[in-house]
Amino acid sequence: MRMLALTVLAGSLGWWGANPVNQDPDPCQYFYDALEAVPHDTLTASSGEGVWLWHEQSYVGCQVRFVTNDSLRAGYDVPEFDALEDSEMYRLGWRFTDGIGADGPGSGIFGIERGSVECLVFWSQPAYIDDEGEFQQSDVLEMTIQCRDRSLDSLPDHR
Repeated sequence: MRMLALTVLAGSLGWWGANPVNQDPDPCQYFYDALEAVPHDTLTASSGEGVWLWHEQSYVGCQVRFVTNDSLRAGYDVPEFDALEDSEMYRLGWRFTDGIGADGPGSGIFGIERGSVECLVFWSQPAYIDDEGEFQQSDVLEMTIQCRDRSLDSLPDHR
């Protein structure tokens, strides 16, 4: 049922199909499928207009939202989606987007691209130092992936 809803959402917009060069008729489907294998509290996919996390400007594209916790995902590897040279994403043709990336304690964001498609991968697992000076990390892991076709919008290009 979730797959049908995702297909209907993506198909109703038709924006991915507008670019014949585009290699990803629905790039969020890959991320959704990879995350579906990990036990989770929330896994949603949507298409349409949203707010691009890097610029905080409107974009048209798709988004996957994933929330899990340490108890649920015990024994499972959460996909990382980075485009390092020895990664699956790299083998699939994805590359890091120059100019998009930030990493800090408990969260990070980076951009990957393939052809005209650009995706943001944001993850968060908040951490802090408690009153006794001990490192504490939330057991909740959140991930948001947003994808857009750069040839179809006016957001700044970082390449």
